[in-house]
Amino acid sequence: MRPLVSVLTCAILMAGIATPTYGEAPGAGPLVGVVKSVVGTVEVRPAVGQPWIPIKVGMTLAQGADIRTGFRARCILDMTDSLVQVDPLTLVRIAELKRKGNTVRTRLHMKQGNTQAVVEKKNLKSDFAIITPSATLSVRGTRGIQCGYFTVFGGQYGLADSGLIAVADAITGRETGVRPGERTDDRATPPGEMLAKKDVPIVMDHAGFEQNEKRAATRRRSATPGAVGADGPDGPADLSAVRRANAKLAVRMIRCDVGFSGP
Repeated sequence: MRPLVSVLTCAILMAGIATPTYGEAPGAGPLVGVVKSVVGTVEVRPAVGQPWIPIKVGMTLAQGADIRTGFRARCILDMTDSLVQVDPLTLVRIAELKRKGNTVRTRLHMKQGNTQAVVEKKNLKSDFAIITPSATLSVRGTRGIQCGYFTVFGGQYGLADSGLIAVADAITGRETGVRPGERTDDRATPPGEMLAKKDVPIVMDHAGFEQNEKRAATRRRSATPGAVGADGPDGPADLSAVRRANAKLAVRMIRCDVGFSGP
């Protein structure tokens, strides 16, 4: 996933797009998204059951439209109060896009893929959310939103720039806030816990430790038990011997496959 702010900023400058300033006049009704940039193969269908057609710069997309991107493909949409970048291999639907008074309500249903967004309040209030099969990411007026979901890997939600987003687990309703530089997942795990889960080496002074404590301290995460047989009586096993044994086994298997009858 490319850095959001730099990608969208470059796209805006290249296309000569200026973020509009909206007045205070009240209004209500449906809005449309405007395609500002297209790279690679990007298709859209106005509604379920209708054929997919290539998406082009300048097209307007109404509520209910589905967008899908191919390999190395992406597009940028102007959603009135926000700019949304749909990244490669993504399938997303504009589920809601309407204005009531000075509030723009946007709901993007993302079946899979990666989406990035910049939400600018200006004179309009934003009610913006990206919904995946596992979680809902809602915005409190912010920049640098990053949302990714694939069935196999689950969801990852983060914030690269300023502001605040909230992520709620679709099953339990658990919610957590995410600030710049932080990330969470489908279960709305607090960002502090997400950081603690990272595989960060632990540096400890071995002086004064018993032998088993030394072995624990040298593991990358001492809270996780080592595999049975991984450590010898005096510390980690010599992995070079294991590698040599595996190499010999691989040679024997290759010889068997090709019918080699040598020693």
